[in-house]
Amino acid sequence: MKQAEKNRKSRDYILTHAFAAFAANGYAGSSLNGICAAGGISKGLLYHYYDGKDALYLACVGRLFADLTAHLRAQVDAETVTPATYFAARLRFFQSNPQHQRLFYDVRAYPPPHLAGGLQQARAEFDRLSDDLVRAVLSRQMLAPGLAPADAMRQFRAFVDFFGVYLRDGAPDATEQQAEALLHTLLYGLVAQ
Repeated sequence: MKQAEKNRKSRDYILTHAFAAFAANGYAGSSLNGICAAGGISKGLLYHYYDGKDALYLACVGRLFADLTAHLRAQVDAETVTPATYFAARLRFFQSNPQHQRLFYDVRAYPPPHLAGGLQQARAEFDRLSDDLVRAVLSRQMLAPGLAPADAMRQFRAFVDFFGVYLRDGAPDATEQQAEALLHTLLYGLVAQ
């Protein structure tokens, strides 16, 4: 086995155990000692590939958003997207990847403030895709009088941040169904007009 392949396998092995720890315990509840113990990883090996807890967490978050974004790109068409099709695609992903769901909501609900820039970079492609899909949905709707598309996008982002906190600990099925119902309420309201 070539050295490059060994390096890749070592990085992936460390990342797998770190991902599990961060998904289960969040950033604050995870430690490098715990990750090393769970995976039988020496601290020297971990530090050979990652500069510390922050770098390891950002690598896990990067993997989370890369995997989710790739799945959504393959499953959701901007021409026909609806809130239901978007959340159905997310639900399928999270059902197949429950650790991703836990880390996703943890990042949304409890982002380590000192990692804000790195987290923003790790999720930039996901955010661009989400914005494109929201714009596609909104472009086929008549917005409320006086509501500009930019304002609708800002309100949507605030809503998404709220439900990230609100729905953090649910099972994938219930969480995604609640998120879809909340989005429906955001778009169409509670009261018939």
